[in-house]
Amino acid sequence: MKTLVILFLAVLATSVGESFLSYGMKAIGEPHWADPSLWGGWLAGVAANPHIIAGVFFMAVYFFLYLLALSRADLSYADPLTAGSYVISAFIAKFILREDVSWYRWTGIALITAGIFLILWGGKQLTVPKSERMKEKTKI
Repeated sequence: MKTLVILFLAVLATSVGESFLSYGMKAIGEPHWADPSLWGGWLAGVAANPHIIAGVFFMAVYFFLYLLALSRADLSYADPLTAGSYVISAFIAKFILREDVSWYRWTGIALITAGIFLILWGGKQLTVPKSERMKEKTKI
């Protein structure tokens, strides 16, 4: 159960982080590719944007929570569950960022959600018990 809480917090962190990044990058806009002398200013704007800084922070939180989850669960269990971020991100995009989310996207998100439930109902989250992993470490 603790692993699910860790993964849920990771999913929430990545969704919030990606939303901040999206908002910040839309505010900055695309770089002027034709004029390389402007690239430095664009990069400085990206590095100084508070929304991008917040996004990077939340993505770092996600990364460390994901590492914690991987120390407790199989990759084939933990990784698919992080797809829950697609669901949360779609709701943030629609209702906070005011993006147009088509019914095609909602259908895809419903399929992803079904896959997440299949993983949850599929059984054990850890193939090798921790006690067995500890024995393997002492052999090395």
